[in-house]
Amino acid sequence: MKMELLKGIFELTSKRSVLRQYKFQRLNRERLGEAEVRNVMVKILEQKGVYYGIETATKEKQAKEGNVINRSALVDLVIYERKEDERPEIFVEFKRGQVSLDKIEKDFLKMMREPDYLKGACFFHILPKVRNKSERSLARARNQAIKKYYQAYCKIDKTACIQRWFILFIMDTTSRKYYFCEKENICNIERLDNGKWEDIKYEKHLLGQL
Repeated sequence: MKMELLKGIFELTSKRSVLRQYKFQRLNRERLGEAEVRNVMVKILEQKGVYYGIETATKEKQAKEGNVINRSALVDLVIYERKEDERPEIFVEFKRGQVSLDKIEKDFLKMMREPDYLKGACFFHILPKVRNKSERSLARARNQAIKKYYQAYCKIDKTACIQRWFILFIMDTTSRKYYFCEKENICNIERLDNGKWEDIKYEKHLLGQL
């Protein structure tokens, strides 16, 4: 799957999570979590005929308690190119709110160390709805989220990194904006603040198709 197609899936996920929702799915916009948004994305993948897996184990062993590398880790969502494929081509990790640097680092390591069957890796971050809706405070929260991912990235030893593309996607449920930043090589990211914020909105001519 190409990055541009995945971007469309992420964008549609944000629209169906924040704006018009599925007819029979009840989503609390005030408390949108990782599981709820992942379920929305799964519905979209199924509609598009994309093969996926949930809580799928990595092939590479990962560090757990005490930083001892002893067992496989789980990935929130993986995407397969074909039904018969044993290994996925894309990792997607979901995060919400104020995530610790340690958790982001561990997910980055999963993305970097997996064998070269993996073509791409992504973070889908949810900024939950907040009461203080001043644009200044919202902009500060958005910038802090991007900064935290880069701080976590810079702390990682990239010696064992395997080249693949990378996406950082952030969904701001309060301001109804999403951020998309793509990189060709996860092993060589110089910055993550040069993506683009877009409004989460439906085009009028597409509303009847949703």
